[in-house]
Parts: sequence; C-alpha cells; structure tokens
Amino acid sequence: MQKTAKHTPGTTVGSIRHFQKLGALLCCAATSLVAAPLLDGSAWAQSAPAVAQIPTGQGPQPRQEPDSRTPSQRAAENYDAPGVRVGSFLLFPELELEETFNDNIYASSNATGKTASFIQGIKPSLKLNSDWNTHMLNFFANAAFGIYSADANQNYQDFSVGGDGRYDIQKEWNTYGGVSYSRKHEELGTPNAATGQFQPTQYYQFAGNVGYAQRFGNIKTRLDGRVDNYSYLNNGTGPANGVILNTDRNRWEFREAARVGYEFIPGYEIWTRGSLNQRQYQNVPDSNGFFRNSNGFDVVGGFALDLGGITSLEFFGGYIQQNYADSRFVTISAPTYGLAGYWNPYRPLWVKPYIKRTIDDTAQSNDSAYLNTSGGLDVNYSMRPNIRLDGHADYTVADYQAISGTAGARYDQYYTVRIGVLYLPTPNFFVGPTYQFVHRTSNVFNNDFDQNMILLRLGARL
Repeated sequence: MQKTAKHTPGTTVGSIRHFQKLGALLCCAATSLVAAPLLDGSAWAQSAPAVAQIPTGQGPQPRQEPDSRTPSQRAAENYDAPGVRVGSFLLFPELELEETFNDNIYASSNATGKTASFIQGIKPSLKLNSDWNTHMLNFFANAAFGIYSADANQNYQDFSVGGDGRYDIQKEWNTYGGVSYSRKHEELGTPNAATGQFQPTQYYQFAGNVGYAQRFGNIKTRLDGRVDNYSYLNNGTGPANGVILNTDRNRWEFREAARVGYEFIPGYEIWTRGSLNQRQYQNVPDSNGFFRNSNGFDVVGGFALDLGGITSLEFFGGYIQQNYADSRFVTISAPTYGLAGYWNPYRPLWVKPYIKRTIDDTAQSNDSAYLNTSGGLDVNYSMRPNIRLDGHADYTVADYQAISGTAGARYDQYYTVRIGVLYLPTPNFFVGPTYQFVHRTSNVFNNDFDQNMILLRLGARL
C-alpha cells in the first residue's frame, strides 16, 4: 500500500516464404522513426489488466443483409489481415512501432509543473486462431515495450500469453474457458496511483475462466467462474520518499455467476444474473494493520435486443455489495447498472456506447475500495475501405470509501477524449496519428491534472 519503508531507492516451403515476406515488411517498418505505447491501453489512461478471454458473443456481429457487391469489389475493399495458414489454424503475426509525445508523464497538476517526454514503443504480437466449423481454439502472445526519453524510471516491459477455447456439445450448447499470464503496469494518474508517485506500478497477473452455456427453447442459461491472481512489485515515490509497499496488494480473486434469460420475441430477451466474489490477500494484516479480505455479491436484471446486426443493446440495473473482514472498513452497498452494445445504421459506421459500475479494491492506505462508475462512447467510421476514423469519449468517477470516522474521502473525476485516423496502403501495412486529452479533477489538494498525448503508429502484419 502507500506506507513507505525509508531507504533510497514442421515448416513448409510456403510458410517459410510467408515468414520471409513478414521479415521484409518488418524491416521496412523498423527503419521509420516511429514508436510508443498506444491503443491497447499501455499509453492511455484507465487501461485495464489483461484477462483470460471469454469466447462467446464477443464483439459486433455482421449485418444480416444482402451484400450487393461483386466478388471483385469485395476483394478490392477487403483490407483485413489474411493470416498465414498453419494446418487448420490461421497465424496472424504483427509488429507495431509507435512514437508518442506526452506533455505530462507524471500526471502532475499545473501548480507543481509538468514534465514532457517522447516515448518510443515496440509492440510485437502473434495470434493463432482455429479455422473450424465447430468448436474453437485460439492462442495469443503479445508484448509492449516503452522507452521514455525524459526518465528511464518510466520504461516498461509488458507481455501477455494465453489462449481460449469453446467446445460445442450441440447447437446453442457449449462449454468455454480461457487462461492468460501477463506482466502489466498501472499508468501514473490512474485511480490506484499514489499522490506524488513518480514510477508506474508493475505487476503480474494470472487469469483463468470457465463457463457453460445452454439454451432450452426460449430460455438461455449460463454459468461462469473466474480466478485472478495479482502479484505486485514495490516501487519508489521519488528520490527521497522511500518505497511503496505494493506487495500488500498481492491477492487472489474468485468470481462465480449464474444467468437466466427468456427470449420472448426473437432478438428480445429479459434476463437476471446473480454473482458472488471472494478477495483473499496474501498479507493479513497488511503493513498498515488492515485486514483487507472481503466478499461480495450483486443481483441484477436486464434487457437485451439484437436487430439483425444493425442494433444490439444490453442494459441492466440492480444492487451490489462488498463486505470486509476489518471492522474499520464499512460495508459498501450501492445501486449498480450497465449498458453495452452498438448501433450500425449503415455499413461503414459503428457507434458503441457503454456504462458500467463496479467496486474495485484500491492501493490507497486508508480506503477499502472505490466505487468505479464510468460511461462513454466509441465511434468508428470507414471513410474508405482502407481509411478509418476513430473517436472516443468517456467520463469516470472514482469514489473512494474511507475507513470509519474519516471525513473527506477522496473523490476523483476523469474526462477523456481521443481521436485517430488509421490508413492502410495495403492489407499488410497500417499507419496513422492519434490524439488524446485527459483531465482529472479531485478534492485532494494539487491532485488535478491535464494531459495531452500525440501518437503516430506504423505497423506491418500478415
């Protein structure tokens, strides 16, 4: 937590040719002056840790309408990565180089002064996806390396490896699961960064999930289980302020959920879900004397609709609660709600809103957790098959829950706006600029900040 310890700180010829082609592409990309952390969240605020993949119902579905284009037109307008066939799998290698300018790398207030830096980033990745009529099996490996010109203490070396799969027992009856192991970091200025912290927090995460889904006529059922293990590294707040004992945050988290829905009209479903969670810390009590183990639940009901790939929305509301082993931490209970979906009024345009509310454990010493409420909108517009405009805006509230008898708990608000352009001269290359602005207001003195980031991406893929 934020207590400090005082001290100073079988290959075929065809596949060989494919990899030779990739090597040539990547060599061309590497000669450009481009690099830095980007859209997977490694450079942007509010990034989420890597999780095991859940391979059911992910992402927008294709529009269910006739495609009037000729085969030659479809081929000419297809800029998706074709991949490299490996038996019954498709391999997707990719390398992205990025250059970012961040005018406030420490997320400092204007009153205390800003420090700017250029950031060079390298992001290699591999995906191996099954190409089967039934069942599914996918593997992935990716990394993100960031090099700061102004302060080497900000450098990071992230990676993630894992896989997911689905076993189809019968139509609309399957089991699924996934596993991943990652090294990640928390950006300065995000909810769990300590005030005055000058080095990002690094941690390792193991994540696994398993699930079961079956449909009985108009009734849909689903069972989910998930486990996460977090292992944090200690880091310094600054040259004279000692070390933040992040190992106090090491923990296991377990979640179990059951959902039942009724599709009363095709594409229209009402549903209810209940879930439990248990959070078990390695150090009990922690270095500040708190017992942070907890358990909680939520009960929600919702409505989902799917209008043939044109509009898909799911929203819900209910109640969430978290109970703590330490009597000094008050029980957190609040209404919860959420929204997810997309609107695709015509083929080139996607509009994707979201709202969510969760209770997240915190690194702040005198707080049990924070009530995390956020909402936002993503817009993607393909001006041409190889030119895409991306826009994003969100608003997030981090409402910290202090120990009993403590007045003036921390309350932060985040505003984020991001716009970008992606251009693909061929299906094997992409390039484009992105701009992001983040503003935080806080009731903690000198905890407000503004941050501008400008990024240029260059990538090669097969």
